[in-house]
Amino acid sequence: MPSEKAKDNKALIATCAACQKSFSTEIMVALTGCEDGKRRQYPVCVACADEGWRPPGFSGLYRSRST
Repeated sequence: MPSEKAKDNKALIATCAACQKSFSTEIMVALTGCEDGKRRQYPVCVACADEGWRPPGFSGLYRSRST
């Protein structure tokens, strides 16, 4: 759910690549993966990233914000 600040500014809202829900960019992370051999940033909500969702071709580390 978008925050009050993001409701009036569509630039502050992104769709999670994992769950396809819209969130405020304040609670999103960008994970790098590969698509068609090209690196690409995938916006993912913190909840999905913490549960282990990773984009195709992901090679890196993700550290939860809660730890």
